[in-house]
Amino acid sequence: VHDFAYGAIGFDGKKPISFLQAEGAKDVGVEIYTLSKTYNMAGWRVGFAVGNKSVIEALELLQDHLYVSLFPAIQEAAASALLDSQTCVEQLVQLYEGRRNVFIEGLRSIGWEVKAPAASFFAWLKVPEGFTSESFADYLLTHAHVAVAAGNGFGEFGEGYVRVGLLTSEERLQEAVERIRTLNLF
Repeated sequence: VHDFAYGAIGFDGKKPISFLQAEGAKDVGVEIYTLSKTYNMAGWRVGFAVGNKSVIEALELLQDHLYVSLFPAIQEAAASALLDSQTCVEQLVQLYEGRRNVFIEGLRSIGWEVKAPAASFFAWLKVPEGFTSESFADYLLTHAHVAVAAGNGFGEFGEGYVRVGLLTSEERLQEAVERIRTLNLF
C-alpha cells in the first residue's frame, strides 16, 4: 500500500513518483490518494485507491459494510476538483514551493545546513549535535517560541530530525528563522 497523499505536490518542476509507475506494481499493491492535500479538502474524507483488482474489490466490500456514503455535495465538489482545471493545484504547489524556498534559504543564511524538501509541505531538518528530536523541539519552543514536531513521533527513522509545516505565510516562516537565529546555535 503506497500512501500517495502528496502526489501532486512536487517542487522544482518535478512530480513525485507513483508506486504504480513501477513494472508489476498493479499485480502486488495499491496506491491511496486523498483530496485533502491537493485540493485543500481536509476533513471532507474524500479519497480513492487504485491498483491491484483483488485488493480494490476487498476495499470496496469493506467500504460498503463499514461506512456510509459521502454527502452528495462533497461528492460533487470532489468530482469538480478532479475534472475541472488544475490551475488551482499549480498555484498551490507554487505557494508551497515559495514558502519552502524562503524558509530553507533563511535557515541556510543562519548557518543551519538543511536539505530542501523535493515535495509535500513539510521540511525535515536535522537537529544540531547534542540534541535529540524531542529535546530540540522543546528547546525551540521554550527559547525561540517556534513550534516544530519532534521527528521521533513519526517512527524510529524520524529521530534526529524535526518536522516543520510550510503551512503559514512566508513572513511567519521568516519570523521563525529570525527567532532561531537569536539562539546562536549555528
